[in-house]
Amino acid sequence: MQKVSLNKDTQLLIDSFFKVKTKKNLTKFIEDLFSPEETLDLAQRLKIAKLILDGKTYEEIAAEIPVSTSTISKIGQVIKFGKGGFALLQNTTKAQKSKEVTKI
Repeated sequence: MQKVSLNKDTQLLIDSFFKVKTKKNLTKFIEDLFSPEETLDLAQRLKIAKLILDGKTYEEIAAEIPVSTSTISKIGQVIKFGKGGFALLQNTTKAQKSKEVTKI
């Protein structure tokens, strides 16, 4: 039996997302790759991360998103001790909003 290589599989996933260039194609790719439940789960994790980075408390987030405080805490721990991926997305969003305001 062949041993599973997480590094190779992770690289395949990264390369696949990178090849999708437009939002329209990314939508198609996500709909094919994930079930609706998986997509919802990932979207909720991103929303939780955004709210934590925006300074919301776990209780405020739990009131807004129907998930347990345990799930919120797990995302908080990833933000605090992880690789910084969620913060990269937050910084990109802030930079994009700043550009949009400058254009107006």
